[in-house]
Amino acid sequence: MRVWYIAAAALVAFGFGCNKSPEGGTPGTNASFKIALPGLSGSPLAKDVKQGDRESYDASIDRGSDFKKDVKLTVASKPEKIDVKLNKESIKAGEGDTKFTITVAPAKDAAIGEHEIKISAAPADGGKATEGTFKVKVIENK
Repeated sequence: MRVWYIAAAALVAFGFGCNKSPEGGTPGTNASFKIALPGLSGSPLAKDVKQGDRESYDASIDRGSDFKKDVKLTVASKPEKIDVKLNKESIKAGEGDTKFTITVAPAKDAAIGEHEIKISAAPADGGKATEGTFKVKVIENK
């Protein structure tokens, strides 16, 4: 019987702890936000990208109902020889569309394999930032 309780508790903890990005803004309240990147929280997985080509990926900010601030977007880290650009520097508080595009362009001699890219989102006037990481797979351009 005791094993059953432990197994059930582990499943519940696993369900609550997986696929959740950290909150920015004021965590634990409706005045917070999350970043949704490819492959996270039900988003489509990132596409493979060939050396010397470029691919674009959709991402977005999910605002809590009371989060009314601008959000500044930055590329926090990227692999060597892979250029990463965001189509927006920020998402304004009044914008209904919270989507943005991440363009990934590996150099012709970029390392083949899976790479992590980290995107940061922070309230423009200060406050707790959040970061999300997604993976892209660089494949040989034949």
